[in-house]
Amino acid sequence: MAKEYIELEPGNEYGVISLNKTVFSTIAQNVIEEDENVQIAQGTKPFKTGIVTKVDDNKLTLSIPVKVNHKANVSDVCLNLQNKIFESISYMTDFKPEAIEIQVTGFIF
Repeated sequence: MAKEYIELEPGNEYGVISLNKTVFSTIAQNVIEEDENVQIAQGTKPFKTGIVTKVDDNKLTLSIPVKVNHKANVSDVCLNLQNKIFESISYMTDFKPEAIEIQVTGFIF
């Protein structure tokens, strides 16, 4: 069953640290905003990003729809973006995502 949070290991006598899945979406959104060759594709609901974050059995999966600059190499941009998001999440939360899927939905002209 999907949960709204991830429990970080290890728990101790004081309790367990849990992070809401929106933390990971926000980190990914910040990484995308720093890159001039990519912009996030907006979701269909108002005030929602297009990033879909799923937590199953304490495993994190991110699905990110983006638009890429038409002059940029799409493969290189997507690979670089995946690496930056993975490194940022790992560094900031000490948790490694299971999968980061970059979906190119259009181009920036």
